Amino acid sequence: MIFNYNYKVELPKIIPDKRRALFHAKRMLPDYVFDTSKLENNPLTFPEVKTLMDGITIGGHKISDVQQVLNIKDSWLMLLSSIGDGTFSISKNMFHSIHTKIARDEALQWGEFRTGSVSITGTEIYQAPPWQELDAIFDREIEIILDCRNAIEQAIRLFLWGALNQFYWDGNKRTARLMANGITISAGYGVFNIKAKDIQEFNTLRIGFYETKQADEIVVFLAEKCIYYIEN
Repeated sequence: MIFNYNYKVELPKIIPDKRRALFHAKRMLPDYVFDTSKLENNPLTFPEVKTLMDGITIGGHKISDVQQVLNIKDSWLMLLSSIGDGTFSISKNMFHSIHTKIARDEALQWGEFRTGSVSITGTEIYQAPPWQELDAIFDREIEIILDCRNAIEQAIRLFLWGALNQFYWDGNKRTARLMANGITISAGYGVFNIKAKDIQEFNTLRIGFYETKQADEIVVFLAEKCIYYIEN
């Protein structure tokens, strides 16, 4: 399912540097894991997330909440490793590999497209594509989504496309966000991240985007608030 927008996404006036982008992503990883978990309404605080990432167990939370944070961490580590060794690609297999990590023991199935219908929290208007069409949608539209030389625009388009089509039972935004980071970090620009403080604004724009397929407002938000560039 394709969407429309007219906003022109500009590349920053910096010198892309993949090595520095990777270094920055690894150094700030606890922040990105925490922000991703907050988008899923996970109750763990930043100190608790940092403690888990340091390999120390915590108490007082549901096992599923703790596992979700660990899954996010593991998927980030896999992504950064694949970028570092040059094996990252925008492909169905890579989507499935990221989803296998990020939705393990949470979605009905992980590492494969859904085999049934899903509903979207917050809207009764938008209906995700039928599951029988997902493979054809992916194969037909992925090149259209990536048909621009601007890596930042590619990342934003890929994220919105993955979220809109709901390819998986759960974990769609998380998977699409990691894939978008694969583009921005590989291109040497920086990290694509929706901070916890911006979640309410993002969710409002997201529902409007789902219901209208008009993406200008959410593209502006993502381009101006959610790309964290490296400093030259």
